Amino acid sequence: MIHSETRGQGDDLILIHGWGMHGGIWGPIVERLAERHRVTTLDLPGHGYSPMPAGGFDLPRLASLLLNELPRPATWIGWSLGGMVALEAALQQAGAVERLVLVAALPQFVQSPDWPDAMPRGTLASFATNLERDYATTLKRFLALQVRGADNERQLRRLIQQQVASRPAADPEALRLGLEILRNANLRPRLGQLQPPLKLILGERDMLVPVAAGCATQALIPQAQCTICPGAGHAPFLSHSDYFLSEVEVFIKP
Repeated sequence: MIHSETRGQGDDLILIHGWGMHGGIWGPIVERLAERHRVTTLDLPGHGYSPMPAGGFDLPRLASLLLNELPRPATWIGWSLGGMVALEAALQQAGAVERLVLVAALPQFVQSPDWPDAMPRGTLASFATNLERDYATTLKRFLALQVRGADNERQLRRLIQQQVASRPAADPEALRLGLEILRNANLRPRLGQLQPPLKLILGERDMLVPVAAGCATQALIPQAQCTICPGAGHAPFLSHSDYFLSEVEVFIKP
């Protein structure tokens, strides 16, 4: 069962959080979106109030679990790992995903010989190794990377830490499986099958999703829109909420 919360009325928007987080991370912008839309936030399995499913999960199963429980059709807005889940959902059931917004997210998060601009593979490998040794410190380090380089880095770090602490901590197994998805999933070969309109929102100073990798994603989907948020790190919806909301509203406006 997926824990979800819905506010507002109108066309459906679904907000999907990133690794180690929960649906509460969207709090500062949910109320504003709910003035015009029906907004559903959720906790991915093993995060916040959502229990781990029997047998664990991989990327296809995560997307399937969400598709089975969330309203449709809807605009899906996915941040980081949540963006990859949203992209997989759009590839599984195009009719369920009316529009797709990827926030600091890629179809492949780590580098490979034919994908050189993404995150170095060793970065996530070290997180996976350290997660088994020291769960709390590894998660804290990852949270710090979310905002590193942003204009208001210190304030954002406190905000994210407060938001994460407002719900139960993520299950260590969910964190491990999420890292496996980020390390190994590659949706690039399937991008030609993508049907919903796509918008990429990237942070100019993102330490986890380089702008160059986002631009390479757009090159694979020429009809996609790509916006680079000046001064933002990995969480532009928090650091530059006015800019983020404006870009989203323009994209989803009928």
